[in-house]
Amino acid sequence: MRGTHHASALSRRDFLGRSMALLSAAPLLSACSTAADEAGADEINALLITGGTSYPPYWAKMAAEFRARTGITVNYDLLQFTPLLSKEITLSAARSAQYDVYSTHTAQIGAFFPHFEPLNRFFTDADLADFFPVSLAALTNSANGQLAAIPRNMDSRSQYYRTDLYAAHSIQPAKTWDELIDVGRKLTGGDRYGLVLPGSGDPAQRQFADFLWQAGGDWLDADNNVAFNSPAGVEALTFYRDLIKRYEVVPADSVTYQWNENSANFSNEICATVFDWPGAYATYGDPSSAKTAGKFGTAPLASYRTGISCAIAHAMAINRFSAKKEAAAEFIKFTVSPNALVEQYQKFKYYPSRRSIAEQVTNESGGAERKWLEDLRTTIENGKEWPKVPGFDKVSTVVQTAVQSALSDQLSPKAALDAAARESTRILRQEGTVR
Repeated sequence: MRGTHHASALSRRDFLGRSMALLSAAPLLSACSTAADEAGADEINALLITGGTSYPPYWAKMAAEFRARTGITVNYDLLQFTPLLSKEITLSAARSAQYDVYSTHTAQIGAFFPHFEPLNRFFTDADLADFFPVSLAALTNSANGQLAAIPRNMDSRSQYYRTDLYAAHSIQPAKTWDELIDVGRKLTGGDRYGLVLPGSGDPAQRQFADFLWQAGGDWLDADNNVAFNSPAGVEALTFYRDLIKRYEVVPADSVTYQWNENSANFSNEICATVFDWPGAYATYGDPSSAKTAGKFGTAPLASYRTGISCAIAHAMAINRFSAKKEAAAEFIKFTVSPNALVEQYQKFKYYPSRRSIAEQVTNESGGAERKWLEDLRTTIENGKEWPKVPGFDKVSTVVQTAVQSALSDQLSPKAALDAAARESTRILRQEGTVR
């Protein structure tokens, strides 16, 4: 195994939009391989995601099992989410063949479409039908129908709450925005807050996206014109800001939080409620990593006009500039095989990307865990993802800044979104997405 790189200080979901310009500016190099090119391809190189102490032994086991089955050695490096995608941006812009396989994500996948090998030919229609449609749609280039990556696990958020505190106040998890305010007020006091939300970078935009959809809005209209500054968008961002500034049920310094800080406030018992991802289920239940072990429950996110939340996915892709695409595809198929997804769930509580395996792990679970999985599946099946149109990677950076400006009271929600809409319209016109 090659040396691994760890960057534990960085959140795996930090936003990378500003760097995506490197990809869009890079010319596409034709990179076709034949079976003859791969004769003797007994090893491949992979750049894989990590996110804690459990990941290195997981990937070591996967690589060893794959070698035992196929005779192909996987040399790999591990990086956390932000440096991982940043390195992929740089390598893709340089048309590098250093790695054959990449871990990737639905976030900003549109900027990678020219640089990932289409996977359609490596998976049968029947096999693809087992994956959650929302994830395949997010990973498919709508311009040509080509699948850029295959989902490895689904990500959608649940409401995690302190069962002991809720019981002491005789309250239930919020089902509506109004209840979210009411519950937050009842649980806020002293050194504790009722709710914690991220307020910076990509996490803040993800949270705004949920509120936007729940308010009945969307990012773009049917003609790809900007729509996030609609009355629904302004209402969503105003509610987001008011949870922090008006109702004061969220820590004031949450405007600096990303995912790690968000989760830490719940696991350290500073806040009574958090919206978090599937992997948090294992973290919050581990007494070595969280004070919440044995005293947290889950519920769907609170809703407003709709109950829609984001449904995203971590995924695997083939570098288009690789000369070992067939061998790379075999490793990718191995990482998303039914057995691999079951093991991944058992290890990390990551929600499987295959519907059949999601059903299997749900049926094998019981009690609160089974209810959590059932709720999560509903959220995923009804979920949405950001638009995958040319230029949206740049638009997301603009909106991210607008959200932060509103949360910190530098601009009103309407002014912030209107300014972002003007700049986003310019970007989408420049990219040819709208006239």
